[in-house]
Amino acid sequence: MIARKYETRLDENGLVTFEKVWSKRMDGYNSNHQFRNPDEVYELCKTLKLDTYAEEHVFLLIFDFKMHFKSFIEIGIGTNRVCVIDRRGIAQKVLILNAGAFVVVHNHPSGDPTPSKLDIDAAKTIDEIGQLIDIHMKDFMMIGSETYYSVKENGDI
Repeated sequence: MIARKYETRLDENGLVTFEKVWSKRMDGYNSNHQFRNPDEVYELCKTLKLDTYAEEHVFLLIFDFKMHFKSFIEIGIGTNRVCVIDRRGIAQKVLILNAGAFVVVHNHPSGDPTPSKLDIDAAKTIDEIGQLIDIHMKDFMMIGSETYYSVKENGDI
């Protein structure tokens, strides 16, 4: 499986473009691997080292309709305890990247993945956006030190 990280930029006309930052072969995964549960997504996040930041980072993981991982993009950087999530930007990116489904992941630098009320509220709003544009959010996950919290798995939405 090849993982691709993208970033958004503005071109000379002020239009959004996507740039591939890097592409990397992921050992242990084949191109047909289907991510069926939060444990597998968490292991992918650890492989991508999304759990190692000193401040909160929010990532959008892009999958096709069969839950084959395609790419990811960083959608927010915050402080050591909070990060703003651009809901409009999520809709824009999943549409432009032709996602079949997506997962939102963010790290908790404290190591404790327990969600805040803001996390749960954001998850609910993003889930509604996904339903409106017919690209479903499969999960909203907080990752910490050797553990994670899945909003879907815990029935918060």
